[in-house]
Amino acid sequence: MIKCKLILPVVATVAMAGCVTTEQMPDGTTKIRFSDETVSSLTSMMPNGVVNGLAGGAAGGELDLIPVLNPLGNGQYLYLGGRYEYKCAAAMLYSAKSGKPLDAKVSDDCQQYYLIRQDDLKSAGKPYDRAAPAYDAVNPPRAYWQSLTARTISQLAAQNQFTTRFTGMPRFDNGRNLYITVGFLGEAKGQDYALVTTPARTPVVINDGDFEAKMRSKAAALNTRVGDMTLCDAVLIPKGAVDKGRKPANISSADYAQHEVRFTVASLSCKNSAYKFTNAAR
Repeated sequence: MIKCKLILPVVATVAMAGCVTTEQMPDGTTKIRFSDETVSSLTSMMPNGVVNGLAGGAAGGELDLIPVLNPLGNGQYLYLGGRYEYKCAAAMLYSAKSGKPLDAKVSDDCQQYYLIRQDDLKSAGKPYDRAAPAYDAVNPPRAYWQSLTARTISQLAAQNQFTTRFTGMPRFDNGRNLYITVGFLGEAKGQDYALVTTPARTPVVINDGDFEAKMRSKAAALNTRVGDMTLCDAVLIPKGAVDKGRKPANISSADYAQHEVRFTVASLSCKNSAYKFTNAAR
């Protein structure tokens, strides 16, 4: 067993086993290495490894950013305990971390999505929000939705860490250093609200030297920076919400989100499908 000490109390609350060590880097960042026990619970690849479970509250009453497949089987991913689409979850998080009211148009859209989904879940015999009224396009039941979103945003405002799960490819930068980018299923180009990590690239290390050597050899042979698809669990710490203003003329609408909720990656552990484990760290 690797001898190491627990750091960041936030890590202890995540559903991960194992321990971590840290290394202070010359640029002032901290690199975190995880033992193999940390990732031993990650036993399958996305999407099946991500989408188990039904819509409902997250463990311990907290709202997470682990994507859950809509039980209706339409391929839609839901967040915050399996309740809201990415767009709505991002907008609520922005409201919570900026202190600004939820945008009226976004709120109306999300209300419609949510209430219609509850009706469909009920009709399909799936678990649903029994308190939710039927959706009425002429006279939308705003009181219930406003109460629900107020509770959700209040809880998000008080929450200082979020867990997420995603698949990504470890890549090599120009200096042949490994990094991975946290992603969110259901994110679409051109949305006004986005969840991002800063920096966007999270440096990673792999404790399996043989596996890393094979990755480098494969990348060199293919003349590419791409590694192998990897399933990752991460703990994200919110660092505020930013309104970047109107889109600059030289940037495509598909590449710009005006409102961002920014996170730092407090911990990251990954497992590759082809090997027993790979350890990733920041």
